[in-house]
Amino acid sequence: MIVEDDPATRRLYRFLLTNSGYVVVEAEDGLAALERLATTPCDVIITDMNMPRMGGIEMVRTLRQQQSTIHVIMVTAFGTPDTEKHAYRAGVNEYLTKPFDFEELEQRVQLFFAHKQVS
Repeated sequence: MIVEDDPATRRLYRFLLTNSGYVVVEAEDGLAALERLATTPCDVIITDMNMPRMGGIEMVRTLRQQQSTIHVIMVTAFGTPDTEKHAYRAGVNEYLTKPFDFEELEQRVQLFFAHKQVS
């Protein structure tokens, strides 16, 4: 699942991940993501940190209270050591600061699924 308030960025992530063979579900913010998760199973969430209605950190905190098995990769353009620390404390598994090389994001998703198959 891609959780991103910017439609162009969301479409780009969807396009690149779909071309890599992944099934992608989208949400425009944390609240919409939690609503979709109620009916759509998901292994990985790639989420922005700052979004309207519900940001990424608040979404992850809520998610961890409900279900702890989803792997969360947070991406942000406003990364600082303090925000990174807050993200990990909320339950984020990985953290990337924009701009980043999309291959790095794809590699992290691939590594998650490779590890999941071994487990």
